[in-house]
Amino acid sequence: MNELERQLKNVLAREEAPPWFEARVMARTSERRIGFAAQPRWAAALASTVLIVCGAAWTYERAAEERAAGEAAKARLELALKITSAKLEQIQQKVVHQND
Repeated sequence: MNELERQLKNVLAREEAPPWFEARVMARTSERRIGFAAQPRWAAALASTVLIVCGAAWTYERAAEERAAGEAAKARLELALKITSAKLEQIQQKVVHQND
């Protein structure tokens, strides 16, 4: 073991906690619990409201995107039907003229 490893081992060696440590940690923990319990209920209501509004906005945006995609698909279908109708009319004209 080289000198650096020995120093690290000494520095990182386990030490017993001082006698006052547990009481201090427990006191701080109970202070935080009291502080959390004392938070007003309106904070929870506000958080819920924010989540609902964000969810509604996301849903509205998603619906608008789907509506736009549907309208684009409808426009492409209408164009395809017009082209098909024009081609069928041309074919019908050729068939009628060939039979004359």
